[in-house]
Amino acid sequence: MDQEHERLIFKEKGDVYNGYNAIVSGDTELDWRDSPYTLNLQDISYTVGERKGRWWQGACFRPIEKKLVLDNLTVQFNSGQLTAVLGSSGSGKTSLLDVIAHRTDGEVTGKMTVNKFECTTDFVRQTTAYVIQTDRLLHTLTVKETLMYAAHLRLPSITTDKERKAKVDSVIQRMGLNPVKDSKVGGLIERGLSGGEKRRVTIAIQLLQDPGILLLDEPTTGLDSYTARHLVTSLAELAHRGTIVILSIHQPRSDIFGLLDKVALMSTGSMVYYGDSNKLVEHFTLAGYPCPQYANPLDHYVDVASVDRRTMQREVMTSQKIEKLVKIYRNSLIFDDIRHDVIKIMKQSHKNERLMEVHRPTRPNVFRVMQTLLSRSFRHTGRDRSIYASRMFLLVSFVPFICLFLLQMGTDQRSIQDRVGLIYQGTSVPSYMGLMNGFYLFPPLRDLYYRESMDGLYSSATFVIAYALYVIPFHVISTVLFSIAVYWATAMYNDWVKYAIFNAVLTLLQFVYEMLTIGAMGFFLDPRLAINISTLIMTFGYLVSSGLIRRLDNMLEVLRWLSYAGVHKYASQLVIVNEFENLVFECSNSTTYPCQFRNGSDFLDAYFPGAQDTVTRDGGILAGFFGFFLLLAIVTYTFRGGRNLR
Repeated sequence: MDQEHERLIFKEKGDVYNGYNAIVSGDTELDWRDSPYTLNLQDISYTVGERKGRWWQGACFRPIEKKLVLDNLTVQFNSGQLTAVLGSSGSGKTSLLDVIAHRTDGEVTGKMTVNKFECTTDFVRQTTAYVIQTDRLLHTLTVKETLMYAAHLRLPSITTDKERKAKVDSVIQRMGLNPVKDSKVGGLIERGLSGGEKRRVTIAIQLLQDPGILLLDEPTTGLDSYTARHLVTSLAELAHRGTIVILSIHQPRSDIFGLLDKVALMSTGSMVYYGDSNKLVEHFTLAGYPCPQYANPLDHYVDVASVDRRTMQREVMTSQKIEKLVKIYRNSLIFDDIRHDVIKIMKQSHKNERLMEVHRPTRPNVFRVMQTLLSRSFRHTGRDRSIYASRMFLLVSFVPFICLFLLQMGTDQRSIQDRVGLIYQGTSVPSYMGLMNGFYLFPPLRDLYYRESMDGLYSSATFVIAYALYVIPFHVISTVLFSIAVYWATAMYNDWVKYAIFNAVLTLLQFVYEMLTIGAMGFFLDPRLAINISTLIMTFGYLVSSGLIRRLDNMLEVLRWLSYAGVHKYASQLVIVNEFENLVFECSNSTTYPCQFRNGSDFLDAYFPGAQDTVTRDGGILAGFFGFFLLLAIVTYTFRGGRNLR
């Protein structure tokens, strides 16, 4: 790829420079790829709020307790070095990466710079890549397809297709993925890549933008010794080419100890040791904790720096030991050298009052992003037969059950109840399918959105609109297949215009409830809770607002007012008027089936008074629900924000 497309511009505040990828120092422009650079953290503390007590004790009114996650860290990471952040669970490893990546949920104090330039959120997004612990990949796509879609979202808009392909091929080669580039990623059921290969694909996605800083959260978790070593070897090679590579490790293996340039050992949010890996044993030996012969130094010192909570006595003893280790480190020459270098750089930053502004070629425009999301979603659906069948034919599978009970209703007095029952079933089944499709098929796309939105690739509005455009064709086709069979097989009103209205209402209902479900999944992270809330809303809407189960004028006044907020009030009235208006019923002298209604208008006047006069209004309101639930989903994902999934 043309180097000009990949570079960033760094400029001093108030001055404009035309060079690419330059850090400005006085009147000199330095290419940060060609010169050493450092990531400096000075006195970083990170505090989050936790609600006290059980969730049912006061709900969201419970008092919030401040919890110190990181305590006064001063660290310097250098380009060309591989750094491992070690520690037991809860030591602060991931929180440190979150602070560097500007993905925090609490309050951060202290200062962070690259060289003497302050790290802004914009700078971090442009130059830092963050590989989360879990691989969020679509199982139906091949390795090359996954990376090509990522390249369309990540590389600048001026990048040509040829350049994108060249970049993808280069990253595949660097990560050793060439033998599996045409293999599907695979999932729980369909076999695909191994765990190590999926990790490398996730890392390769982040390498497409040639980040200056690469953060990896537990990249070796779940991998065997050989695969973990091979992965860390690849990361070490990447670091030695000039990138700052920082990875957290929960269970370090001895065979990767020699690959590390720096080791950061953390415990309860404090730094117990940070320095060269070959000085780790010496430091702890002088502190009174030598490493036993044949033991893995990484494993051993993670144990030394861990809190033992099996008993209160052990917890107190180990906590005191950790306080001692932290104090020894902060009084060491190793820490003095780091703090001296960091303070020196920070003083230069304050003296010159410089901010680093990042400029790069234009990001992909919203239309290319949306086209990429649509193409990826359609290919994902087409590759998975279960998803395709659910989208296209699951709604149609209800046709035999409906027709079995209501085949050829006729126009006698008995058909009135049959038509009401058919309308109830006909409008409830598409609504239910909208809920089910959202619940079962949306979560993988949602998780992918969370990862990509945290990388700043596109907005929540772009994602939701692209998803709506993706599902609409499936709603239209599946509803047509369902409604055309039900409508004509059961002998509803013989008119194609009325059929078109019936079909349109069912399509809107299916779309509205899928949008409701994905909106609920944006508010509640747990899909089961989201589907329960969505089902409750749908059921309540049918009971209160449809008028098909109980007449609205017989309900409590408060429920009658609530019915105006339900989509089913307007959908049911439209379908009822559409079916009964101008319909003539047969009357006989039989005492078994008395002639209650001679035509459909009489029925409407009795059970849905005024519905014939509000058809246009009901249609407009129903169309408004289409836009309302789409907007509601956008607002939910916007205000709830991207989730930093683990």
